[in-house]
Amino acid sequence: MSACPVQRPALKMENKDGKRYVTVEFERPGWQRFLGADRRCERTFGLDAYGQEVYDGCDGHTAVRQIVRSFAHAHHLSVAEAEVSVTLFLKTLMTKGLIGVPVPEPAMKET
Repeated sequence: MSACPVQRPALKMENKDGKRYVTVEFERPGWQRFLGADRRCERTFGLDAYGQEVYDGCDGHTAVRQIVRSFAHAHHLSVAEAEVSVTLFLKTLMTKGLIGVPVPEPAMKET
């Protein structure tokens, strides 16, 4: 809960009809390239108002714990209810490649 998710660089962001459309670039899997597909492709994902709120919290400085608390407060939910929804949505954003969670390098011990 202390991790600070960060948005992947977007090629394009567009707000239309109450949704935000985020376009990101992906590298295709090797099997698709073997079959003749281009190495890179673009995908666009639509985020509703709730999704935008969580996505905007992924600034690389705000911990998941704080994103959950802010969401709970804004929507009059218990922290437990918000935690389930927000963490599941963050997992979806990670799976789709819209966000990442930097992993700190372990400190080196002096010998």
